[in-house]
Amino acid sequence: MVWTVSRYLSRLFLMRFGFLMLGLALLVVFLDFLADGDEILEAGGGAVTPILRYTVLRLPEIVSELIPITAMLAGFLTFAGLARFRELTALLGVGLSKFTLAAAIAPAAVLIGVMQFVIEDQALPVAVRELRAWGVADYGLSDGKATWIRQGTDIVRIGRFDRAADRLEHVTIFRRDGAGNLLERIQAEEAIYRDGNWVLQGVRRSTPGQPAAIEVTPLGWPQGISLDLLLSAATHPKETSLAGLLSVSERSDLGTQPGYRYKLWLHKRLAGPVTTMILVMLTVALAQPFESRTGRGILLAIWLAAGFVAWTFDGLVLAFGEIGLLPPMLAAWTPPLVFAALAIWLMLHDERRKIRRDSRVPALG
Repeated sequence: MVWTVSRYLSRLFLMRFGFLMLGLALLVVFLDFLADGDEILEAGGGAVTPILRYTVLRLPEIVSELIPITAMLAGFLTFAGLARFRELTALLGVGLSKFTLAAAIAPAAVLIGVMQFVIEDQALPVAVRELRAWGVADYGLSDGKATWIRQGTDIVRIGRFDRAADRLEHVTIFRRDGAGNLLERIQAEEAIYRDGNWVLQGVRRSTPGQPAAIEVTPLGWPQGISLDLLLSAATHPKETSLAGLLSVSERSDLGTQPGYRYKLWLHKRLAGPVTTMILVMLTVALAQPFESRTGRGILLAIWLAAGFVAWTFDGLVLAFGEIGLLPPMLAAWTPPLVFAALAIWLMLHDERRKIRRDSRVPALG
């Protein structure tokens, strides 16, 4: 019976999730295009091709942002429908507990969580990289601005990344001592990555005591790191794959941002899908078999308030983690732990209330 209920609930939930995701994603893409459509069309390639390309590249980021709230809304609609047609009353009446219903819908929740992880870890970094290379809309704001990277005691300024040619353009290396004093400035027109090593071309070197730059022959950069690791360090942690986050977080001397942010997003990459799955469980805990319209309206208001509070709490804790007020692991895993504790408490409360109600029912005979 539980397997039958699981298939039924999963089918209802996934159908509602799919329709909601399709509608919300298309709406967000449409609004996004209205804001930046002129610039996208000016990118060339006709009228249809830029629109389709921009839509495809924007979808991973949009979908990743919408998945948690869409999953929660789909859960609300699923159990609201069950309550409306008294199916929830029947399920609870035959002895199924909220824990059983949560276990029944868990496979669908896990599927959504896995999809979220794959999109955030694989599709989103590739799509954002393509958008930045294209340079349209907000992704073109960084054009012409250099990327600054901390590498040990040195500070490296990179004018442009050329991933296809494995090279960097307009590289400046500020070599410093342990106290932060400048020892030497090395300027290179480009840095080429070959056979695991960097070679600086068009180099000019100067020191504080020798302000005049000196032309030198191509110079090796033995302290240079691999291009993939460099790209991971130069990209916002949210737009970096899990493998890249692992590599950068192991190098406390490397990055464009404080080291704790890479660790925060490393944990967030794993905690995000778990949070989505637990939010679905929370919709089960909040489900009630109200039969009147007033009761269903009250329940809908509670669900909407719960979704807003969950979304706000998750964002607030993440913001505290990004500014360093909370340790990375605590900032990433606090929301799912809190939501899980709340869901379990609500389910246990319903079970205790059911036991008390059944104990007051007089026995027949």
